[in-house]
Amino acid sequence: MKTRNFLFLLMSVAILFTACKSNDPEVKPTGITLNKTTLTLVQKKTETLIATLTPTDATGTITWTSSNTAVATVDNNGLVTAVAAGTATVTASVNSLTATCEVTVESDGSYDPAASLTGSAYYPIILDAASSAKVQSKIVADLRPDEATKFLYVWENTYTAGTATGPNFYGEVEGWVSLVVGSVGWSGAGFNVQDATTIDKLADITANPTGYYLHIGIKSKDNAVHVIGLDGQSNVKFALGATAFNDNGTLIEPLADFKRDGEWHEIEIPMTTLKTNGLLYASGMGTKNVFWFLSGGVAGTTLDLDAVFIYKK
Repeated sequence: MKTRNFLFLLMSVAILFTACKSNDPEVKPTGITLNKTTLTLVQKKTETLIATLTPTDATGTITWTSSNTAVATVDNNGLVTAVAAGTATVTASVNSLTATCEVTVESDGSYDPAASLTGSAYYPIILDAASSAKVQSKIVADLRPDEATKFLYVWENTYTAGTATGPNFYGEVEGWVSLVVGSVGWSGAGFNVQDATTIDKLADITANPTGYYLHIGIKSKDNAVHVIGLDGQSNVKFALGATAFNDNGTLIEPLADFKRDGEWHEIEIPMTTLKTNGLLYASGMGTKNVFWFLSGGVAGTTLDLDAVFIYKK
């Protein structure tokens, strides 16, 4: 009888011990690190970042985010995909802890010009006649200068005319916008639209921006950083280059970059990104610079632009 009672007591203690172990609290992480703090990828390539929690027995759900999905995306497993040339910060977070990796995406040097003329809706700003004819039935609002209510204004003679000869972005011999920074010490120009009916048609883009992209054809041989801006009811601006643009002490961060080899390159930025960064179109906005740019104050810096439009893929 005593033996049976003793065995029963041992079993009770074992069950109690097991129950206590199963209810042990989870170990909260005190730190998080990534296997890489910098990462360089060629466009369209992928790499997985690995997050480690401390202490080693800590548990928690890791959330992954990218500061610039137009350049690089990251999934729930830390898989980074290079989308377009530029820089982005990938962040892994758990609770209030974070770790970051600075991602640089380099262009693979390839693009298919014809692909950007197969969308379903277009808002052209710079587009040659031959290419325009291919999407004519899909143009929702034509923002190109007509010298009546739509203009390209160079601000205070800060740019002079460049040389726009040879094939443009689409291989057409029709020219493009080529501007050279003068000797004033700064530069700026913008496509100004004064037609209210045309301006109002932009409202649909930020009302439902999914699938819309800002398309830019650009080429250069120098490493100058340029600024691109779009004005609406609220505005957005970003740099094109390897570093931020210093605008009188205000740093404008880059969203993309391109290879400086004197050849045409394609930049596409999702309108969802621009909306997140502050752009908002609405009815009744009035006169706006729908697309403007700065190139700094170094005389001789050249900006060559073509195939600038917003379109829906």
